[in-house]
Amino acid sequence: MTERPWETEPDSLDFEAEGLPCAMRRNPRWRTWCGYVGVDREHPLYGLPTNHLLKLPSSWFVGRRLDQGYGPMDLFIHAMSGATSMADSCPICLAFEVHGGVNFAEDNPPGREPDGRWWFGFDCGHAGDYVPGGEMLDEMKRQMIDSMPDEARNTMRKIVFGEAAIYRDQQYVVGECQSLAAQLNAVVGVLAREKVSGSPDHRGD
Repeated sequence: MTERPWETEPDSLDFEAEGLPCAMRRNPRWRTWCGYVGVDREHPLYGLPTNHLLKLPSSWFVGRRLDQGYGPMDLFIHAMSGATSMADSCPICLAFEVHGGVNFAEDNPPGREPDGRWWFGFDCGHAGDYVPGGEMLDEMKRQMIDSMPDEARNTMRKIVFGEAAIYRDQQYVVGECQSLAAQLNAVVGVLAREKVSGSPDHRGD
């Protein structure tokens, strides 16, 4: 990796993985990558938001990594909801193992016109990620931590600033898009076996 790869990488990239369209866009403010994968109207998750609950077998979650594959806040909310396992009414945001969790579900990614597909996405601006434009973000994190109760501050500082941040480069995000595409294909059969399907299109457009 070059010393400052965000200065030489492109700001957008479109490609196909596992038969699904993928798009990568660089956040113009933070200079981090966001990745998106589109599904068509026949997909059972078409038109559904990231908080839509799914019934998935426990086998779907075997071998998942918790350090980067899910959003910590989404995990916390899921636990506080009374869920006893990942398979217990799992929201879409936690159903797929992708960097920071799925936090985007819209009819088009930035810089791309709606094309009849529904796009799921993720970003690389989480704790542990190096954010090239993040000096202001780091200050916001410090202020947030300083506002916490005394007993929580040291722990949160270790979580947020404890290890050297890693820049998630173009190659890494391509791999995450490919992985998400494969999972979006695989979940079709899993949901069919679980007799669960999403709304064909709840947006009414």
